[in-house]
Amino acid sequence: MSASRLILLGLLAAASLSATDIRSYRVRLETAADGTGKGTAEVGLARCTAGRINLPLGFKAIAGLQLEEAPARLRLTQGPSNGQVLLQADLPEGIPADCTFRFAFTLPAAFVPIEPGPGEKSPFPAGSRLFRHALVATQEGTIGSYRFEVLFPPGTRAQAIREQLPKPGKAEAGPRVRLGKADGRQNAVLQMSSMKQGDDTSMTLELVPERKSWGWLLAGLALCAIYLFRFRDLVAPSRD
Repeated sequence: MSASRLILLGLLAAASLSATDIRSYRVRLETAADGTGKGTAEVGLARCTAGRINLPLGFKAIAGLQLEEAPARLRLTQGPSNGQVLLQADLPEGIPADCTFRFAFTLPAAFVPIEPGPGEKSPFPAGSRLFRHALVATQEGTIGSYRFEVLFPPGTRAQAIREQLPKPGKAEAGPRVRLGKADGRQNAVLQMSSMKQGDDTSMTLELVPERKSWGWLLAGLALCAIYLFRFRDLVAPSRD
């Protein structure tokens, strides 16, 4: 092996050893009835070194990017987009080895348009909405853990999870996507660990309006009517 090749390999190895690690990446999106969304994110870094790190954000377009909390002189800007937003964090000299920064953004269009072809009927019930989130790890290095949470618009619930990828491995406990509730609203949480460059994760949800069920009320009224009929002598007013 030539000396120049050995030097190149040594430089690459040194660069990989000194690269900043993305220890954790947590994103939360609150969607509104008008189709917009407000997002917040927290990024945990380890073995920080001065320089630029690229951070994918699994949306096609965002607005109002704002750094809310970060080490002094850390800068966050929006870079070029190629199907998903790419953020660029410039870490200053003297940054702590382990640190966290937080940012916020808005999403002009949180839902996938449902547009049947000419003369076709929509395959979804009236009032349905589709939500899709997909993240591709385009940066060098690994994202230790990724967690994405979406809060549905008030009065909305999940009708179906239409996609949740990749399928959980044998060592993973539970499904890729969990449905639940937070802050009084229905939500869904997507989680994945050890995302290397080129890995991706995604989910697609079908959301529908919550409808109050009158079944239990009608059943209760029916039982009351039966009770009053069968025991009408007991509940009848006395004639004395």
